[in-house]
Amino acid sequence: MAGWRLRASRPDDIEAIYEVWRAAVLATHDFLSESDFADICIQVRRDYLPHRDFTVAVDEDDRVIGFMRMEGTEIDALYIAPAFRRQGLGRRFVAEAASRGENLEVEVNAQNTQAVTFYDAMGFRVVESKQTDRDGRPYPLLRLRRSLPRDLP
Repeated sequence: MAGWRLRASRPDDIEAIYEVWRAAVLATHDFLSESDFADICIQVRRDYLPHRDFTVAVDEDDRVIGFMRMEGTEIDALYIAPAFRRQGLGRRFVAEAASRGENLEVEVNAQNTQAVTFYDAMGFRVVESKQTDRDGRPYPLLRLRRSLPRDLP
C-alpha cells in the first residue's frame, strides 16, 4: 500500500468526495462544455453524492483522495484525485470491486480516453456503445465488461 487505505464513507466525507470528483473530471473530461459541466456539478452535489454510500481511499491524515461506488457488480463511480493517480489506487479499487463478483461492468464516457485505457488494462472490453450520456447530452458512453476472473496486473 502506498500511504493510503480504503474505508467506508461517512456523511462528513461528502464535500471531500465532491472535490475529488470535480478535480478528477476537470483533469479527464475536457470534452464537456462549460454549461454542461456546471449542470453536472449541481446534479452530482445535490442529487447524487448525499444519497449514496462509497468506498473511499484516504491518506495517512484520513483525507479522501479517491472513491468508488458499486451498484451490484457495476462500478457506478470510480474517481481519484489527480495528485494520487498512477499509484495503484485505481487497480486496488477494481480488485475491491472484483471481490464482490467476477463479472464487473462499468460505463465510461467514450471521450475519456484515460478511463478507457485504464479499464482496458484491467481486462474490461466494450460490450455496448451509446451516442449520448444518461441525460441525453452529446457525450457517447461505452459499457465495458470484465467477464472472466483474472489476476490484476
